[in-house]
Amino acid sequence: MIRSLLHIGITVPELEPGRAFYELFGLESSVNGNDLVFRCQGGAQDQLRLIEGPKKKLSYLSLGTNARGMQALIGNLEAADVKVVDSPFAHLDGIWFQDPHGDWVNVQVADPAPSLLEPGAAVNSPRQYARIGTRACDVSSLDKQARPRRLGHVIKFTPDVNRSVDFYTRVLGMKVSDRARDVLAFLRGSAGGDHHLIAFAKSSHTGLHHISFEVGDIDEIEIGAQKLLQAGYKDGFGLGRHVGGSNYFHYIRDPWNSLAEYFWDIDVIPEDDDSGTPMDVDPREITAVWATTPPPPEFVVNFEDAN
Repeated sequence: MIRSLLHIGITVPELEPGRAFYELFGLESSVNGNDLVFRCQGGAQDQLRLIEGPKKKLSYLSLGTNARGMQALIGNLEAADVKVVDSPFAHLDGIWFQDPHGDWVNVQVADPAPSLLEPGAAVNSPRQYARIGTRACDVSSLDKQARPRRLGHVIKFTPDVNRSVDFYTRVLGMKVSDRARDVLAFLRGSAGGDHHLIAFAKSSHTGLHHISFEVGDIDEIEIGAQKLLQAGYKDGFGLGRHVGGSNYFHYIRDPWNSLAEYFWDIDVIPEDDDSGTPMDVDPREITAVWATTPPPPEFVVNFEDAN
């Protein structure tokens, strides 16, 4: 059923700090009604919507499916006694409902808009030389910028990882890729693709842990991160490489203490790959193969209010 992550909505007390941060992050902003929306350069789809409100809160996820998937989803929601309602936020196509912990979900019959930016440079590795006769870096690389291609995934806090996993797999048709006991779980779409579209991290209450954008290569990860750090934004965690998903990463704190991640080189799982057994390991084992610094204690803190 659920095949993609389209965009997310976040309520924030002021829009302008969000504009400053996410434009420097590499996104393009525009006004839509009373909201501020962000797209990746050259992308014809909103990736992030900031909604002005009394306090910062993850407002909703917007997910994509196809016509057949929508029909099956509506049947599953009815069987699970989950009510479909009118949009509680800006007018958007599709259906709206709440997950078991009261978080809003929007599902549309839609595919993610493709990035029109060129792919990153081919990578040379031992016995697999994909870039021959072409420089990966030259003097023009000194002006290179981080250019996010797409919103890849979101990690949400939840008071009950197992209950969240049950709902998003049984009702929404997603699949577990890996997990870390009852502390962390990574879910991919029903049609395969990225190792995870959504992940759940244990906390006392719901909230946003991070949103993650794919960039062209590892250089863009660090060029973007260093630009934000030089502007005075707080470091989150990185540079490093995850175990869950295998992607390289660097996280930076946004103005409200959630995390924005640059990533590159994530695992991709085929649609019909149900043969592998997901990892289920200690959280410390799934965090990183390596990182330039250990994850700080606040990396797992939920900074959103409980109510």
